Amino acid sequence: MMLSHAVEARNSNATVRRFHICTWAFRSAWIAWWTVGCLTAAWAETFYVSPTGSDAPDRDGRTPETAWRTLAFACEQVPAGDHTIQLLPGEFPSERPACPRNGIRIEGPSLRDASAARLIASPSWPRVPQVRDLGPTNEFLIVLHGVSNVVVRNLELSSSPHAPIAGGIYARDVRDVRLEGLRLRNFRWNAIGIEYSRGVVISNCDIFDGSLERHQYHGGSIRTRWIHDSALVGNRIVSTNGSYGYKGSGHQAVRVIGNHIEVGGEFSIESAHENEYGLEIAWNYLNRCISVSKGGQGDDPNRRGFPFSVWIHHNLMTDSYAVEGPRNHLVLSENYIVCSKPNGRIYTHHGGVNHGPVRIYRNIIEQADRGFIWMNQGLAERIEATHNIVVFADAGDRAGYVVDAWAAERLNGWVIRNNVFVAPASQPRRFMPLQRGVPQKIHATHNVGVNILDLPEGNFELNEPPFRAEGERPWPWYAPATVESPLVDHGIPVGLPFEGQAPDIGAIEWPGQPWNIGPDKIPKDPVPFPFPIPSKP
Repeated sequence: MMLSHAVEARNSNATVRRFHICTWAFRSAWIAWWTVGCLTAAWAETFYVSPTGSDAPDRDGRTPETAWRTLAFACEQVPAGDHTIQLLPGEFPSERPACPRNGIRIEGPSLRDASAARLIASPSWPRVPQVRDLGPTNEFLIVLHGVSNVVVRNLELSSSPHAPIAGGIYARDVRDVRLEGLRLRNFRWNAIGIEYSRGVVISNCDIFDGSLERHQYHGGSIRTRWIHDSALVGNRIVSTNGSYGYKGSGHQAVRVIGNHIEVGGEFSIESAHENEYGLEIAWNYLNRCISVSKGGQGDDPNRRGFPFSVWIHHNLMTDSYAVEGPRNHLVLSENYIVCSKPNGRIYTHHGGVNHGPVRIYRNIIEQADRGFIWMNQGLAERIEATHNIVVFADAGDRAGYVVDAWAAERLNGWVIRNNVFVAPASQPRRFMPLQRGVPQKIHATHNVGVNILDLPEGNFELNEPPFRAEGERPWPWYAPATVESPLVDHGIPVGLPFEGQAPDIGAIEWPGQPWNIGPDKIPKDPVPFPFPIPSKP
């Protein structure tokens, strides 16, 4: 018994000692955390740059009265850390890039004209007349290289449209960088260029003619390559020449949402040639094509945990040449496409051998011009178009088939189901070519056609469009007219949710609800991807 009591006493004493040790460790950790927090707060400083300042060595930049003159000089003086470089209102002519260190915030007061801070490329900035390969990365107003946790906000950046420098902001190998509320004007290639970076957010920026010189490699008001876990949100991009709006490649987990992109000639968005993993393009206004073409079969995005390579949804689009492929694991869904620019097809397989899958569903398309789906060269396999509404224009001699391919050896496994196709009485459309074995490669059932010729067996022909045809568009205008409509419960299941005994034909299940389309309708919560796309047929 005495031995037992002794053991218990030793155990009790050890427990007490461990308690005191743990308590001491906790207190020490808390004190260390509190001390570091206080030191961080104490060391976080604001430095000033003013149009009336000076880059003289006796200035410390810590007050408006001792402000520096140029942002480039300020970035050289301010050490890495949680510091702010505050630009005061006025103009700041620049002759070399500003290169901030880790953790720096560069801020202007606002973008109101009277109080804006304007960073302007000086006419004496040395320009590179001709470039090869990567181009002049030092010919940008702000350059971020290998830094993290940098914020640039509320500034105006510009150069002369008559002698533009390469760009406004260039970043490479950066992490967790935010570019917010910027106004960028008149650059040669890119208002913003980002490469090999992660965690970059470009938001609420206003870009005008950010890519004055069209260039197949450098062009694009915003240009990115190989960025991960990033977003372009709520930006306004306007180009009056033939340049790209957003040009990127090699995305992984990137969202391009809520932007207004209006360009004069080239693509609104191009992300071509490289493998894509989880690129989401949604709730944008786009007046020109989205090009996501990759000549051959791309990598399977499921290998990296993404059910799609590119998902294009809930956009308001106005180009009849809407989406340029091919791109496997591409999804085009729930877009409202009002074709004010003629002479195109909605989805184009533009050459190359691609085995799919491509899924096109629940889009509403008005004034479609040449056709709905078309391929010209190569091989297009496993294209599935379901639950779309396509209303064709009288396109004159441009009018083509609803779905079109030249010969059987160029396509395989096309599935066209539960769609509504409407052509004007003045120009009925043929559904597909009947020659060269094409019908044997297209499985089309449960579609409704109005003035559509040569519909295969298993589809429905009507004399009038069975839509409600009143109220706002796309909903309730394109909803079934009544619950007794021939659209209601007459479709075939394709893996999408539906009400009733069977899916409704068309893009809207009776009675439907408002469509959240375009930049001003972004929901608070992300829209879940409705179903995985299988990797193999």
